[in-house]
Amino acid sequence: MKEKKKKGGSAGAFFLVIALALVLAGLAGFFYASQKNKPKDLADVGKNEAVDLLEESKRAHHALDEVLMQRAETWQLQDSNRKEFTEKIPATGAEIHYTRREVDVGVPTTTDLKGASDWVARQIRTSQTLHVLNEGKAKYEGREAYRLDLGISVKNGEAGEKTFVTDSVFFFHNGNLTKKDKDIPKTTAQSTVPPAGKKHFGKLAVVIDDCGYDKASLRKLLATGLPFSYAVIPYKDGSQEALRLIRNAGRTAMLHMPMEPIDRGQMSEPGRTILVSQSDAQVRGLLTAALDSLPGVSGMNNHQGSRATGDVETMRVVMKVLKERGLFFVDSRTSSQSVGMATARKYGVPTGMNTLFLDNQASAPAIYAMIREAMDRADREGSVIAICHARPATAAAWTTYLDEIKATGIQLVPVTSILQ
Repeated sequence: MKEKKKKGGSAGAFFLVIALALVLAGLAGFFYASQKNKPKDLADVGKNEAVDLLEESKRAHHALDEVLMQRAETWQLQDSNRKEFTEKIPATGAEIHYTRREVDVGVPTTTDLKGASDWVARQIRTSQTLHVLNEGKAKYEGREAYRLDLGISVKNGEAGEKTFVTDSVFFFHNGNLTKKDKDIPKTTAQSTVPPAGKKHFGKLAVVIDDCGYDKASLRKLLATGLPFSYAVIPYKDGSQEALRLIRNAGRTAMLHMPMEPIDRGQMSEPGRTILVSQSDAQVRGLLTAALDSLPGVSGMNNHQGSRATGDVETMRVVMKVLKERGLFFVDSRTSSQSVGMATARKYGVPTGMNTLFLDNQASAPAIYAMIREAMDRADREGSVIAICHARPATAAAWTTYLDEIKATGIQLVPVTSILQ
């Protein structure tokens, strides 16, 4: 039972951990340098011997962290999937041990993904510890991304050097980030529309977030007649009107509950947001008040929440409230470390998880391209949930391409029909 948690600072846990790690890395580096006066040469490694590159890997991780911390004000960073790898040298059977991790970097939608990668690469190229090994377009949780592979190099006799990837960095657009990068090129809207004619057969549930800000866009989305589910942000001037419009249209209404992001400086609803530092009673009170302010909602999803949804104690309280009220929970998946869906299942709360955001780029053709990608995923997985927002470009995409979307055969369904 958590009575009261310690109050957190404004910086994300990522940065607090990294700051400490950098201090430790400096001490470790000094010790390591005193013990090793020359680099390892893999050509000197005997048959079936082991080579330990764990310390070199750790220093490489720290070098990247030091670069990324320079963007703490505008980017959202997540260190995940850190594992120890073993690679064999075919000629000798020697085993090379090193660590490898994934770093997920959310950038503002106005920032070009390759531009963000290039900026990091330029900083890295001045480092003696870490090297740029590979880069290119990629996918991150179903959305467009750019990947940058970084690593270490080790002397390998006459062959020169052998490299090992220690850090795979994925850059993707995060629509919740509001501060812009002023020194990185802006993204350019996609103009290519996927070819028409392809038929789809999966089930796609679309949640429209941020209802309560833009009434005109909400009306246009409701006018499509598509069975979207609508998440209403509480306490806004347009919240009650949005709820009335949604319910009058016979659509599923949800609470879009503000929850703490990793960077509290990005928090859009201070004073109304669930924080991991709050007591059980405070979390319960905030959620109960928000639900009471929007009578008749059927469930909730998280607004922001990259920190809060990763906190087991916070999510435990949230799920107890939802269970008591017979409501469902959709994990917006603003963090790969979220425990929301797992906690919901533990408490018997009907649940589902967002698989991709459709409108990270404010362009109707780009949004339509993401809708088609969501359809492809629905075909592969049977059913998926996707999220977009009550915004002008999003409303334009659904209305402009409405006939094409209907002609695909995709089964658009309320989110309640595919919850587990």
